Amino acid sequence: MLAQPRIISDVFSMTQGLFSSGLNGLNRANDLFARSSERLATGLRINRGSDDPAGLIASEALGARQSELGARIRVLDRATLESNITEGALGAAQSTLSGISSLIVQGANDGGLTGTESRAIDSSLSHAVQGLQRIVDSAGSDVLDDVSVQEQVGTDGFGDPIYETYRISDLPELAESNPELAQELVDEASSAIAERRAEIGAEQLSDEAVARASETEAINIASARSAIRDSDFATEVANQTRASILSKASIQVLRIGQDINRDVLNLLA
Repeated sequence: MLAQPRIISDVFSMTQGLFSSGLNGLNRANDLFARSSERLATGLRINRGSDDPAGLIASEALGARQSELGARIRVLDRATLESNITEGALGAAQSTLSGISSLIVQGANDGGLTGTESRAIDSSLSHAVQGLQRIVDSAGSDVLDDVSVQEQVGTDGFGDPIYETYRISDLPELAESNPELAQELVDEASSAIAERRAEIGAEQLSDEAVARASETEAINIASARSAIRDSDFATEVANQTRASILSKASIQVLRIGQDINRDVLNLLA
């Protein structure tokens, strides 16, 4: 009679170990499957700090740098677009100056021109100058502000020369009174525009070099961040397979424990 409680106690101890092992295995399988499912669903290996604290810190630092580079690239792209607009407008202004130069030459050779032809040239010149100023103004450029020529118009009481200054807006008047000086003013304006276009070109080359370097760095950072943060599909599928096997094995252990308890109780009955 004393052996029966001892047997029951030993069987209970053994089956408790089996039940504990089975439940622990089942819990581990469920955790592994849930973690892998989350990583596959989000595409991220690190979904919270506990997944990989050091990896999270590194990933966030790379993400901040990536955002900074993205903002820099966008600023450079906008600057390039704006400079393209300005450079295009200045190119049109330079072409307009070429037309103005031709009109000055035609007006200067007025020996064979009728009055109607001469007035037409004057009108065309006035409209061309107005168009030139509108083009430059639309580009937001001040390239013609300092362009001017001077003509001596007399002397003061001390014999010092007195000069009159002409600017682009004075071209129609100057072309009529002094075609050579008007042509000099056109040449000055064309040179100023050419220099400004060259400056814009140099700035664009510099911006493009910085943008390319930033894009390359951003690509490398994205790759590094992906290696740290993103899920490995093959690994997570393998983890789910492991979880499934562990779950089945744990359930089998629990069934064995149940079977042992039932068999022993049947024998003792």
